[in-house]
Amino acid sequence: MPIFGWIDAELVAIFIPIIAVLGGVLIAVTAVVVGGRRKELEHRERIIAMEKGLPIPGPIAEPERPKYSGRRTNGLVMTGIGLALTIALSAEDGFSDGGVWGLIPLFIGIGLLVAGSLDKREWESQQRKNGSPTM
Repeated sequence: MPIFGWIDAELVAIFIPIIAVLGGVLIAVTAVVVGGRRKELEHRERIIAMEKGLPIPGPIAEPERPKYSGRRTNGLVMTGIGLALTIALSAEDGFSDGGVWGLIPLFIGIGLLVAGSLDKREWESQQRKNGSPTM
């Protein structure tokens, strides 16, 4: 059955995994290129400092991300996927036939959001004990 009059559903089904794999490869290549570029710039900075007789700069200290931020982000993504999947499958097959399968990623996302909020509370209490400012 053609979608939009000219795209076949089988063709779309073939291209989905191809695009997913290519997207993953593209993300990996981008990470390698950006990391290499950062190392190259740090190396160039050290060479210039040596040539001018300045002290060699140390490695750039990146601020540590709290553990809860990753869980919160993953939870929001999984919740969105679960909602979209539940709505799409319910609209197509009805909630009793296929829409139930969308609840799996939905509840995984909700669990990650709960874990992220618990981690945030724990991190903030540790920051108060240490006297560090919270984000």
